Amino acid sequence: MRKRLLSLFLTATLATALTGCGGAEREADTTDTTGWTVRQMAEAILASQDAPPEMTELLPGENLYGTYLSVSYGLTEADVADGVILAAGGTSAQEIAVFRLTEAADGQAAETLETYLENRAGSFTGYLPEEAALLENAAVASRGEYVALLACQDVTAAEEAFERCFIDPPPEDSEEAALSPEEVPAGEPETSAAEQAVPAEEAETPAAAAEQPEAGPAAEEPPAAAVPPTPEAPQDDPWRYDEARLLSAWSAGDWSGLAAEDQAILDACAEVIAGVVPADGSAYDQELAVHDWMVAHGRYDPNTLSQLPDFQENPNNDNPYGFLVDGVGICLGYTRTFQLFMDLLGIECITVEGTAHSGTADHAWNQVRLDGEWYCVDVTWDDPTTYGTVSEQTAHRYFNVTSAHMRNTDHQWDEASVPEALGTVYAWGR
Repeated sequence: MRKRLLSLFLTATLATALTGCGGAEREADTTDTTGWTVRQMAEAILASQDAPPEMTELLPGENLYGTYLSVSYGLTEADVADGVILAAGGTSAQEIAVFRLTEAADGQAAETLETYLENRAGSFTGYLPEEAALLENAAVASRGEYVALLACQDVTAAEEAFERCFIDPPPEDSEEAALSPEEVPAGEPETSAAEQAVPAEEAETPAAAAEQPEAGPAAEEPPAAAVPPTPEAPQDDPWRYDEARLLSAWSAGDWSGLAAEDQAILDACAEVIAGVVPADGSAYDQELAVHDWMVAHGRYDPNTLSQLPDFQENPNNDNPYGFLVDGVGICLGYTRTFQLFMDLLGIECITVEGTAHSGTADHAWNQVRLDGEWYCVDVTWDDPTTYGTVSEQTAHRYFNVTSAHMRNTDHQWDEASVPEALGTVYAWGR
């Protein structure tokens, strides 16, 4: 991430570039009084981008705004007098926020936002390389009492748009002008974007209610005969993934008495092993077949990267049911699925739970033992979510590599708890 705090005074070059329409240079306004609202500033920054994604607008008074402010950004309401947040959500890391700070702010707001960007990049590292790079290139701009977080495609254009808010007059046709008190019917309460999005059929309006015929005296009806409830199968505790339970059923050759989720997992495993894994192949051949099938079949759960509530992550993305049945998983879902396949095939394998992005993000991967030598396998990072098909080389960057390779590619773990992976004979492309 570029840590750039813009100067309180424009350079001569920028002042020349931002001249008025009449051709005469305007002197840069170095005061903190702009006449712009933070919402207008955020809209101007967004407008500077070429084909930006659809953004969700968060404003003061909304619960999610407060959550972003305190939990995500690490700011307090006492530090912020006004603000607006534009977040893309989903698999997009693009985000624009503008805040007007209070006199009580301790001057650390810009640094706090920089820390947020650094940590946020860790959420995308290895999974969405393009979005991680966008966050690494993001900037925080500061001028007087205003600070802006700029995580977007064209950071330079965003910075220039932010600076123009201190030179140009605010737009007259802004959304605030369109919603002036003169144009809002007196006494009509404002509605939030979420309320406006409620389908008409889900909310009965007063007009619709008025069209309903008035209910007359209730006619007496004979009491309805009691209908006995349909018997339901006894409900166990909420299902939880347990590999030992699955291995026991697999060994017995019968999993008909298991929960539906367990049966679905083993059915999927049986289908893959019968149709994809070479029965007479070596342990390496079988491991490679499973790895390549997983890369082709699943994808990282994109909704787990979003901080917006309308993107709900899969509840089983950390276990094989989410990966095998729903086709999505997080690193632990990938790792547990690979572990299960290796155990079913009798290939020695362990799961390593560690971190990535300089220790700021939880991560997990596997190690397999082939002919007495250990190898590391990170199926998750071999399956990056991108805007196109990954190459064969990219899909095997972390297949049967050494521990040294993992150290050099931003993996951290308790090295005393797992064996050192030194094997090279079964590296991919050998």
